[in-house]
Amino acid sequence: MKQCKYGIAFSGGGAKGAAHCGALQALMEYGIKADVVAGTSAGSIAAALYASGMKPIDMANKFSTLDFRDLLDTQVPKGGLFGSKPLVKHIRSLIPYKNIEELPVETHIVTTCIENGKSQIFTTGEIAPRVVASCSIPVIFQPMVINGRHYVDGGVLMNLPVAPIRSRCKTAIAINLHHASEKKYKDNLASVAMRSMFLMFLSNTMPHAEQADIFINIDTSEYSAYDLSKVETLFYIGYDTAVKVLEEKGFKRQMPQQQLEFLRKEEKPGRIAEMKLAAQAQARAIANKGAALAESAEKLLGQAKETLMKQVNG
Repeated sequence: MKQCKYGIAFSGGGAKGAAHCGALQALMEYGIKADVVAGTSAGSIAAALYASGMKPIDMANKFSTLDFRDLLDTQVPKGGLFGSKPLVKHIRSLIPYKNIEELPVETHIVTTCIENGKSQIFTTGEIAPRVVASCSIPVIFQPMVINGRHYVDGGVLMNLPVAPIRSRCKTAIAINLHHASEKKYKDNLASVAMRSMFLMFLSNTMPHAEQADIFINIDTSEYSAYDLSKVETLFYIGYDTAVKVLEEKGFKRQMPQQQLEFLRKEEKPGRIAEMKLAAQAQARAIANKGAALAESAEKLLGQAKETLMKQVNG
C-alpha cells in the first residue's frame, strides 16, 4: 500500500478535544492535509469528523453547542455508571457516513478490548459504536459491545495512537492533550478514580509521542475534561501551540489567519434555577388571581352599597 504524505494522531482528552480543532485549523492554514488519521477517545471523535470532511471551526461548534447531560443515559450500574445510547445517537447525527471504510480519509479508531486485554484498532465497521467504544471511560461508561466483545476507552493502552499511522505516512503528526500537573488531593472516590485514570493515560502517551515527526503538545492541564464551556479558549490554545510548532519546523503559511465565528449553546437552567422560575411564575399567578378577586369584591361591595342606599332613601 502506497505511503501518504501526512498522517495525524489525536490523543484522548474529553472536552479538551476542542484544542484538537484549533490545531487542525493551524494545520489547514499552513497547507497540511492528512490522508490517514487515528484517534483515541475524544481524539476518535476528532479523527472521524475530520475524515468526514468537516472544517475545524464546524467541529469546534459541534462541541460548543453540546451539553454533557444530553449524552448521559442513566441506568442501574452494571459495568458503568452511565449507558451510551444517547452518545451513539449523537455521533450518528454528526457524521454523514455509516461505516469507517466509507470515510474519504483512511481512519483508525482505537479501543481497548476487556476480554483479551489488548488494543483493538478498527478500520472498518459502523462508525458510531466504535467511536463511542473508544470514548467509554472505564467505570464511568458501560463498555460497548461489538460482535460479542466488550470495549472501553482506547487510552487505557494507547492514548496517543501514532503506531497505527506510522507506516502509512511519510510525516506523522501527533496532537497530545495530556500533561503531568500538580493536583490537590481530594478525598473522594470520584476524584481518586479520575486522577488515577488520567495518570494511566499519561503513562502510555510519551512512548508513542517519540514515534512522531511533528509533536504538537498542547498544555490543557488547567482545564476540565468535562467542561464544554471553554471550547473557544481551548480552540485557540490548540491553534497557537500548533502555529508555534509548525513555524519552528520551517512550515510557511498558505493562507492568512481566518476570522472564525463560534456558536454558543443555549443555557439550560439547573434544578434550583428551574424551581425558582416555577415559584416565581406561581407567585405571579396567585398575585394576578388575588388582584382579580379583589376587583370582583370591590364591585360586589359597590353594588351592595348602592342597593342599601336605595333602600334607606326609599
